[in-house]
Amino acid sequence: MKQYLEELHILRIFRLKDVENLVGNLNSAKDLLQNYKKQKLVCQVRRDLYVATDLASKQSLANKFEIAGKITPTSYLSYQSALEYHGLAHQVFYDLWVSSSNRFSSFGFEGINYQYCESKSMNGVVSPGRSSFIRVSNLERTVVDCIDKIERCGGLEELIQCFSLMTYLNEELLLDYLQVYDKQFLYQKAGFILEHFKQEVKLSKDFFDLCLQKMGKSTRYLTDQSESTHYFKAWKLCAPGNILSFLEQGGESYV
Repeated sequence: MKQYLEELHILRIFRLKDVENLVGNLNSAKDLLQNYKKQKLVCQVRRDLYVATDLASKQSLANKFEIAGKITPTSYLSYQSALEYHGLAHQVFYDLWVSSSNRFSSFGFEGINYQYCESKSMNGVVSPGRSSFIRVSNLERTVVDCIDKIERCGGLEELIQCFSLMTYLNEELLLDYLQVYDKQFLYQKAGFILEHFKQEVKLSKDFFDLCLQKMGKSTRYLTDQSESTHYFKAWKLCAPGNILSFLEQGGESYV
């Protein structure tokens, strides 16, 4: 019963309803999926999400980025995973950060942990065009998100390593996304961190002046107090003494 296999290979990622539309009957669709799963012609990613498999390797025909975009109607790659998609990752991680307005339970599939993150806004979420399935935060939105939650970028060292690979940022877009969050601490962190790369990414003095205006009067810690031992008066921020020193330390990729 492989008459629908070609159609499923064209779909690549599908739900029960897609199979029902294909075969014309719900019970037949369930039987088909059960039969194909036994033969390893399809894999079940999670509840009501399936992928067609390569006939030789029995591995998913869809990559992890494509699967992330089909988890919910609003799911998209974010944080470190978006940096990886944009070609800026420094290390290999097996946690894939997926933001969504529709909540889902985090799950694992083919060695990748798909981690749910609540999405507060769809601003800056794009479909790059290489695949109709992929949605990802654009570079400027990704930068703001990673600064907001540094731990979802693999920590400060990984963030600095990734940011060092950037060659341009649109400061108007950065300010738009900062305004969406409208958090004093985020302006404070963004100004401090991006000031280290202002020449490389072509940010103007106006950008940093606005961050200074918006950051409030509180003194805060960039990272854990035991690590953030130096005080930077202009930004009222305690941080590691020289965050660019991470670029000299290198480090091994996770395998």
